[in-house]
Amino acid sequence: MVALVGCGSGESADSSASGANADVCAQFKSAHDELTTLATTGPGVGGDPVQWTADKDTALAKISPLADQAEEEVKANIEALVSALPKDSLELTEADSASGQAFVDNSEAVAASCGNDGTTVTLAEFPLQKF
Repeated sequence: MVALVGCGSGESADSSASGANADVCAQFKSAHDELTTLATTGPGVGGDPVQWTADKDTALAKISPLADQAEEEVKANIEALVSALPKDSLELTEADSASGQAFVDNSEAVAASCGNDGTTVTLAEFPLQKF
């Protein structure tokens, strides 16, 4: 026996905001945490800062297209995060970085909107350097 809930809208559960945003939220978490790992480890001693920057830019590039896949509050918060990103990803990891703080704040807003939409997202702590 199958129980039908919320039949009045004509939409299946898969087309609801939660269904659409669940994958986006998971992809956002993955890209955020990848960037956080890169920012935390840095290029390393003897590492290649050019490659490190390219890797950070690649992680950030995974976030932007998620706005096109997201709906409602999740979409708005991803768009706000992307619009506040600096042209140079190095700015995110500079001491007392306003863009780094904005990234953290906007990422938390995305995670909160994912939670409000039914998908709990726990983000890795982005390293903000303070002087």
